[in-house]
Amino acid sequence: MKEWTFKVYIKTNGRDAFEDWIKAQGIDAEEKIRAMINLLSATKIWDRPHFAKIHGSENIYEIIIKGKDKQYRPLGCKGPGPQVFTLLVGASKKERKWNPPNAIKTAEKRCKLVFKDERSVDTYGSRARSTKKTP
Repeated sequence: MKEWTFKVYIKTNGRDAFEDWIKAQGIDAEEKIRAMINLLSATKIWDRPHFAKIHGSENIYEIIIKGKDKQYRPLGCKGPGPQVFTLLVGASKKERKWNPPNAIKTAEKRCKLVFKDERSVDTYGSRARSTKKTP
């Protein structure tokens, strides 16, 4: 049963910011990241080792996925709405360094936009499904 709904930030050009990032990570990473999102969507309470609040940030959280040589850390915020988590920025972390370096600041800006104008979000996966070709 689904406990949480995932949403994604949509850029002003209409692109799904998270989907663009996840596709660039390669198939192995993409599968791990999508599996973690599926796990969290069915988990009532989120905590370490898979989820944590970003220290020093009021509203930004990270999903923690261990990869082969780095950790994938999609950043997001809770809301808008109950039991909703919005993916704002795809990021990774290696040796305490974020990639991209401005990931947290970007997530904070996007979080404000999401709550100001809910048109800047869409349901996670809806755009990815709509672009897949059927056999």
